[in-house]
Formats: sequence, structure tokens, C-alpha cells
Amino acid sequence: MKLYPLLILPVVFAGCACPYIQSHTQAYPKPIQQITDNAVAEAKVSLHPKGIIVIVAEPTSGKILAMTGNGVGQMYEPGSTFKPVVAVAALQEGKVTPQTKINCENGAFTVAGKVIKDHHPSGELTFDEILMRSSNIGAAKMALMLKDPVYYDYVRRFGFGDKTGISTPGEIQGIVNPPERWDALTKTRMAFGQSVAVTPIQLTMAYCALANGGLLMKPVVGDDKPIVVRRVCSASTANMVKKALQKTVSDKGTAPLARVEGVTVGGKTGTAQAISSKGGYLADKFITSFAGFFPVKNPKYVIVVVVDQADLPPEKNYGGLVAAPIFSEIAGKILKIGSK
Repeated sequence: MKLYPLLILPVVFAGCACPYIQSHTQAYPKPIQQITDNAVAEAKVSLHPKGIIVIVAEPTSGKILAMTGNGVGQMYEPGSTFKPVVAVAALQEGKVTPQTKINCENGAFTVAGKVIKDHHPSGELTFDEILMRSSNIGAAKMALMLKDPVYYDYVRRFGFGDKTGISTPGEIQGIVNPPERWDALTKTRMAFGQSVAVTPIQLTMAYCALANGGLLMKPVVGDDKPIVVRRVCSASTANMVKKALQKTVSDKGTAPLARVEGVTVGGKTGTAQAISSKGGYLADKFITSFAGFFPVKNPKYVIVVVVDQADLPPEKNYGGLVAAPIFSEIAGKILKIGSK
């Protein structure tokens, strides 16, 4: 199954002539919003993207602390930032443990006549290593361990396919097709963030659920009171995934550039081909992202960064090289104002 032009990400820049974004940024705490706006402005100069969206949230309450760009009204294929969903499902259903090893087929695995490839070919990888190295094959094999309705249920538990209910106007619900509309490839592709469309605010709240111990929160703007939507998974499952995602932000992982001095960071990179207005994928245009949280043991912040088509050669246009440094810049400055 392919997703077509409605998945293009015409990201709205900070400071654009867009009344609802301008009015709602006034509801966010000024220091963190200013840090975010400045980081995005700097990144625009160096990356020349079509757009950048950044959302900063407090995971325990769901409070939105900053939003730059239209994080509620644009959808895109999330790429590997979606892998924690299948990781949670496989753990929670008892299909894997953190010590489970999965054969990642030296980088090429055929499903329904199509080859799934890994950027870094590997043999056997543990659960933690699959997330750390961002193995598409490892994620796909975890999806194959789950019955279709079970995996679909976890995707929906995280809030994908539904509006979050944020008070900011213009929210859309993204696309999550039910199993009866899947083909032989859909489930494995969904495991690494294809064949599904999400909004940045949905991804932010999903990572808030991972960070806070498994509770999906409604995003809070201004003086709105926290609302728990549902429990997505057990606290122990969420903590196991958090520990694995901390390894992603290491020299052995895909996001060493997301590290922040003085605090532990966990998160996941994403790199997805942009969608052509004529349908299908653009071979050399990418939407790169990083979704992360800090400190890992008791996260106080979740930050999601989505960069639409940075003006870079393909070999440099990856989430770990493009979006992760923006995360690090914002997180580092938030940490500094928090310590004053």
C-alpha cells in the first residue's frame, strides 16, 4: 500500500503570516518558545528546508511548552521514529524481552516478494540493538510476531489515527488503515513508519506516553488541566523501551548528535522519503526527524523535531545528522534555563 499526495508536508514556518499559529504561540511559556524559535531560525539558514516543525512538551501533564510550525495540521510518514510502537507491542504481548535476539538477515529480508533492507547490515541483534541501530528488519520481524488486530490496536492505543483533541485549531487525524485494508506488506512497513501517516502532535504525545510510564495524555495548552486519555502499556514496558532508546543516543546508535551535556537523553531518529505531488516517493528528497526525551530515568521534557526536505545531498540527509542536532540545541538551552 502506498500513501499519496496528502502526505506531503507543507510545513508552516515560525513567524509566518498564519493567524492561528501566531495567536497560540502566546499560550506557551515564553523562554522555551523563544529557544525553539531561535533554533529553528538558525537551522533554516543552514539547511534551507521546505519547513521545520518543533514541539516541546511536558510528558507527565501533556502540557505543550513550545510549538514552532504547524504541528497539528500536517501529516507525514514518520519513518523509524515509529519503531517504538511495535517494540512496545512485542514487549507487552510477551513476544520478546530486552534480551531476545532476532536474526536481521545481514541487511536484506524478503517479505511477500519485496526486500526490506537495513542501512547497517547486521546478523543477530538484541531487542535493544534493533532500536539502537534502527533495524528495519528487526522491527518488521517483531510486527510479524503479532496478529494483525493486536498490532493495529497498539498503534491506535498510542493515539495514531485520531485527533489528540488539542485546543489549537486545524488539527487533522492522520491515516491508519484497519487490517482489512492491509496488503501483504503493510504490517511490516508500518513497523518502520511507512504505510501510515502521523502528525507531529500525535508523535509528541506518543513519546510522552513512553516517557511518563505508559499513559497517553491529551495535549494541554495554556491553563487547560491535564487529562489522561488511556494507559498504552505497563510502566515496566515503557521503561524497557526508554532504556533501549537511551542507547540510540550513543556512539553505537544512530543519534550521537542528540546528546546533551549534563543529562541523559533517549530518543529515535527517523528518515523517510518525501512524497511526490504525482504520487509515489521522491528518490532524493527526505523528511528527517528526531523524537526524544530527557532525563531518561524521569523525563521532564519531550521534544519532536521534523525537517521537511533539507537542502542536503542524500548521504547527509538523515534524522541523526539533520534533526538530532536541532533537538540537542533546544534541549541544552532548556536545561540551562531550568538550572538557573
